[in-house]
Order: sequence, then C-alpha cells, then structure tokens
Amino acid sequence: MSANSNGVRRPLAVRAGLVVVNGSLKVVRHGTRVRSYLRRLVRLALQGLRVVRHAILRLRLAWKGFRYRSRWTTWGGAAWKAAAFARAPRETRERRRLAERYTAQLSCAEMSRQQGFRLLAPDHFGDMAGVISTCRQLFESKVARADSAAGSQGSERDGHLRVREMKGEYLRNLLSNDDLQRHPLLVDFALSDAAMGMATSYLSTIPYLNRVDLLYSVSKPGVEKVSSQLFHVDPEGLTQVKFFINVFDVEDAEGPFTFISADETARVIREVAALRRTQGKQHTGRYLDDEIAAVGASHAIVRVKGPQGSGVAVDTSRCLHLGSRVQPGAFRLCLYLQYCTTREHGNAFDVERYRHDPVRHLAVRHSLASRDNEVSAPHQMGGMQ
Repeated sequence: MSANSNGVRRPLAVRAGLVVVNGSLKVVRHGTRVRSYLRRLVRLALQGLRVVRHAILRLRLAWKGFRYRSRWTTWGGAAWKAAAFARAPRETRERRRLAERYTAQLSCAEMSRQQGFRLLAPDHFGDMAGVISTCRQLFESKVARADSAAGSQGSERDGHLRVREMKGEYLRNLLSNDDLQRHPLLVDFALSDAAMGMATSYLSTIPYLNRVDLLYSVSKPGVEKVSSQLFHVDPEGLTQVKFFINVFDVEDAEGPFTFISADETARVIREVAALRRTQGKQHTGRYLDDEIAAVGASHAIVRVKGPQGSGVAVDTSRCLHLGSRVQPGAFRLCLYLQYCTTREHGNAFDVERYRHDPVRHLAVRHSLASRDNEVSAPHQMGGMQ
C-alpha cells in the first residue's frame, strides 16, 4: 500500500520500511510453520523408534523364551547341539578328540551325569591352601581400597577383614583381568587336572574356561528376593560346569549357594510350568520358593555349607540354583570358576603362558577376543528374567 487513508502518498523510505516489515512477517510466519512441521516430524520419528525398540525387545524376549523352553525338550536339545556343531565343526571335533585322550590319562573325581553335580570336601584339592590364601589376600586388598575410598566403617570378620556397606548391591565380582595376570595361581588352579579334568570328563569336550573370579555377597536391604536370589538355570549352552568354593566358613547366615539336582530340576520345571498354566500365569525363568514347595521339591534342595575349601561343582544350565541370601552383618566370599561348551563373554587370560600345553591352550585361546573387555557380575549374565 503506497498511500495512507487520506490519499497522501507515503515517502519512499516509509514504503521501503513497510516492504521490509511485511517480508519479515512472512518469513516469521513461514518459519513458524516450518518449525511446527519439524516438531511433528520429530514426534513421528520418536514414536517410530519406540515402536521399533518395543518390537525388537519383544522379539528378543520371544527368542529367549523359545531357547529356554526348547532346551528342555528332546528335539530342542538335539537341535541346539547340531547348531553348536555347525558353527565350528572342526574345532568341536578337535575339542572332543583331545578330551578323550586327556581324560583317559586322568584319575580325578567325576560329577554325576544324572544329577549334574559333585559336592567337594575341604580337602578335595591338595593344593587348596595356596589358592585360599591368594583369594583372601586379594579380598583384603580390594575391601581395604574400597573402604579407604568411601571412608566407610565396616564390621570385622576373622579379626582383620572389614566389610564395606554396599547400598543397593548384594553381589559383586571382585577380580579384573589384570588381577588374573598378576596372580596366575588362580588360573593355573582352574586349569589343573583336578578342576578342569572334572569339567572335561563331565562335558566330554575340552571346555572354554570362561570365568575365574571372586564372588562377594552381602546382605540386601529389604526382604524381597530378586534376580539370582531366586531359583533359575543359566542360559550359556545346554550344559556347563561351575565351581563355587567357599573361601571362608559358610553357614545359613552367609547365604550359601543353593541348588536342586539336574534330574529333579527337569521335573520341577515341567510341573511348575503346568501349575502356572492352570493359574493363568506367564511362564518365566525365575522360580519362587512357594512354587518349589508346591511341586514337592523342597526336600531336594541342597545348600553348600561348610568350612573354607568346601564347595560344589555343578551344571548350572541343568540345575536350578540360587545364592546370596545373606543375613545382615554377614557376607560370603567364594572362588568362582566357569567352564562352557560354547563361546561366551568372559575373562581374558594369559594365553601365551599355556602355548606349549595343547589341552590348556585350547581351553583359553578364545579369551584373546575379551582382552579389552571386563565382564559383568554372574547374576547379570545368566538366567531368564
């Protein structure tokens, strides 16, 4: 508009200013629309991402549930074994062939294949004194550093060990890959004929030594049992062997490792699944104490109590188990060894140390892939949530 309401023509500067203002208003209005469109696109994109994440999560849970249910069937066990062989047929044959020669030369104690475990007396391993001493020294140094950093005050055990208060935590893995490099005695023990020979004989293959650790359990606030405090089986492969060896004396207050034999576990899982169907409940991989009692399996529960050096070798893929039900004022420390039939995310070992020993080198050479990684606590690795 070049004239005002009185018909007087506006000066050129005024007209130019109005053009600039009107143009700016158009740009602002256009920018507002663009921002509105962008916000709408962002909302749609976020909604799409949530849908995709939800779908992926559902697929993962469905796959996990399928793996869990199928492993207890005859066809499922055969299918998973065939799949494991197909992934690495040459290595699988090599491990089985070497295991036959290795176990033929051994006279070590054996685990029960039917029951999936063997209890270990305090004097089962002849060289246990040095291993226990190393475990205690490592524990003392770890707790001392934690107490110094946190400035916390702990209770005493054995007159010199201080327990740090751990808010919201009840289970911690203490050893790093560097600790194992500095203390090779622990890995040597895990690869000894007495320990790995028992695992190899039971698994009928040279296993992957996956974990060597110290598990430190303390009391958890509250009465609700969660995660590894509930009965469950571990997901690594169809079968595996774990050693839990008490570094200090363990009684009920220390929350001993607790399990049910493999033959009884198979029955419990079937009957609890049927019970949940009748109750209209979804089947999960955690089992309540009430459910164990409801199917008449309370009598089959074994608690690994005893003095230092006592423990158990157990197939945690076939045996329901739990742990870390520690009472206030107590703690439990155990040496933890894991032997798997499949490659899992675990510790990195000094492979070069065993390069001239074909059996032990085969048990650890896979760990080179984990050299730059640390591992999670065992209750975070295993089991169905």
